[in-house]
Amino acid sequence: MPRVIPLFILTGLIFAAPAAAQRAGKSDFYLSPIFTNSQTYTFEGGSSAQTDTGTGFGLGWDYNFDAHWAAGVEINWGEIDYRATVQPGPGNPNAPTRINGTILTSGLRFNGTYNLASGPLTPFLAANAGWTYVDTGIPDGLPQNVCWYYPWWGTYCSTIVPTKTTTKFSYGMGLGVRADIGRSFVVRGMVSQQYVDFSNFGSTPWVQWRIDLGTRF
Repeated sequence: MPRVIPLFILTGLIFAAPAAAQRAGKSDFYLSPIFTNSQTYTFEGGSSAQTDTGTGFGLGWDYNFDAHWAAGVEINWGEIDYRATVQPGPGNPNAPTRINGTILTSGLRFNGTYNLASGPLTPFLAANAGWTYVDTGIPDGLPQNVCWYYPWWGTYCSTIVPTKTTTKFSYGMGLGVRADIGRSFVVRGMVSQQYVDFSNFGSTPWVQWRIDLGTRF
């Protein structure tokens, strides 16, 4: 996954758009492929982690109060593979341990957007705040045997391992380009700096790239 999404391809699409965008008083509904940059983190005690490029998906809704201001809400899901070096704590004579895992996230965000221009092609600034659920993939208990009753299938049983999970306050800021195409099609490209507030590590940053594909109604 490249680090830079080619936002300039939107320019070519805009030449087919009408001369003025009719956003005021209308809603946007959009779907979003989301990509998160790889990054290296250093933690308390000397432990470190390297994340790969993450992938995700989002659903969102915005209401346009006028041609410039909009606000809304979105939900998103993501997955990031990582490799970590875990340092032994005080009194632990063992050597550092290497682990691999996958972080699963889901979030609820409330968004505010300011479009710099009133026409069909405009740069914009955005901010969001909400909560992010994080499943670290790190075992947090002994394996458990559990069963489910599935429709048309019957009883299904398997062994699962509980993992460490948490829900944290998150927020972010971003910038991008919006294109209103025809009567109802909307395309936005955006890069944002997202933060998840961990009490023992401060605010962990995530750089995300996304494309919103939606409809205006």
